[in-house]
Amino acid sequence: MIELLFSSVMRLLSDCPREVAAQSRPDSQLETGGCKAGNRLCSSLALAARNTHLAMNCDICCTEPSFCRDCSCVLCCKSIASSYSFIKCEAPVSEGYICGHVAHMDCALRSYLAGTVGGSIGLDAEYHCRRCDMRTDLVSHVARLLKTCESVDSRDDIEKILGVGICILRGSRKASAKKLLNQIELAMTKLKSGTAVEDIWKAEVDTLALPAGSFHGKDALEVTNPQTTLDVHIISNQGSESQRLDDEIDKVLQALRKSQVSEYKIAEERLYAQKSHLLTLYKQLEEGRSQLSRGLSSASTSALLDAIVNTSDRIRQEVKKLRDMEKVAKGFGKTPKGILKEHFTLEVED
Repeated sequence: MIELLFSSVMRLLSDCPREVAAQSRPDSQLETGGCKAGNRLCSSLALAARNTHLAMNCDICCTEPSFCRDCSCVLCCKSIASSYSFIKCEAPVSEGYICGHVAHMDCALRSYLAGTVGGSIGLDAEYHCRRCDMRTDLVSHVARLLKTCESVDSRDDIEKILGVGICILRGSRKASAKKLLNQIELAMTKLKSGTAVEDIWKAEVDTLALPAGSFHGKDALEVTNPQTTLDVHIISNQGSESQRLDDEIDKVLQALRKSQVSEYKIAEERLYAQKSHLLTLYKQLEEGRSQLSRGLSSASTSALLDAIVNTSDRIRQEVKKLRDMEKVAKGFGKTPKGILKEHFTLEVED
């Protein structure tokens, strides 16, 4: 998509004169005397203002008169509206120079250029810049967004920022991303439940004002008063507890996957072995019928008929056995124990 955009821009620029200065030095908002896109919020983009590195030369999108590197999205070309809605590529492209192009985070997510994306691009909580093809880790970016939320008073803005963070981190396999996602989801839960803005960022209760000697063990304590006795389980930090439960469930699912793979291999081996045995019997039956058609002596014919009948009986038995074995299609847990023991050599406990 961006290649088509760049091609279109180049065609538009082919009829426009270019200034020599624009080709001889790095393009920047300050050098052009202001925002080329006419965006009044351009100078307020904190990340761009703090950057001390020069941006690389760009003779594609940045030569467009209305395109500002510091605030025009490299994917849709529209201006950045808020400081939390964009990502700036600060990947080094040469000594002392960075890419410097920005993109709406929403555009990047919709284009599968941000977040966790499978396939050939293979992103894990990362941003892939289509201008320089470099990647940026987004965990630290989301951490800054979360920090920004703490100074925002609007519940709508907080929800939007948290929503962006969730979209970026969801599905990541990084431990740091999972931990941060838990914190954001906890904050979102508090926000939607009506918690006061100033209380959303407060950590979960670490200690309780209780009489000395109330603690019994690491995680549980007994609260005693003149009227009632209660057992209270205290979670010191809901975010860390959520992470612990995630890790626990992941281990269970991995173990389940391994056991399912093992069961599949056992079933595959035994079913195909049964198939081979049946094909051998069918071959014997066919050979017997062929010999019978040649007109042998009465004694030989009688012996051959007995062999054919015996083979036919064995085939019926083995076909019935195969039908029983095929019941594992429901899963080993739903297969009769007798079948698992007899045909798959598996002992199942009651």
